Amino acid sequence: MNRGSIVRTANYNSVSTAAGPAKPRPACEDQDPDLFFPVGDGARALFQAATAKAICRGCPLQISCLEGAFERGEEFGVWGGTDERDRRAMRRLVVRSAA
Repeated sequence: MNRGSIVRTANYNSVSTAAGPAKPRPACEDQDPDLFFPVGDGARALFQAATAKAICRGCPLQISCLEGAFERGEEFGVWGGTDERDRRAMRRLVVRSAA
C-alpha cells in the first residue's frame, strides 16, 4: 500500500522586530495640563500663557495641534502655540480673505 506523503509547509512572513522610527511626542506631554489653561487676564495668567506658548514653539506637533484645535473649535487654553485671542484673530483673517 503506497500512501502519499503529506508535506505541510508554513509560510511565515518575515516580521521585523526592529523598532521603526520613533513617533514624535508632544512637548507638553510631561507638563501640568493646567499650565495650558490660564485663568483671567492678570500678570500671572499672561506669564502662564507665555510659558505654555514657549513650550509649544519647541514641539514637533505644533502645527497638527493647532489644526486639531481649529477642527474641534477649542475656545479655551493654549493649543499649538496660540491662545484664545490668537485663534480668534486667525479666524477673522481667514473670513476676511475668503470674502
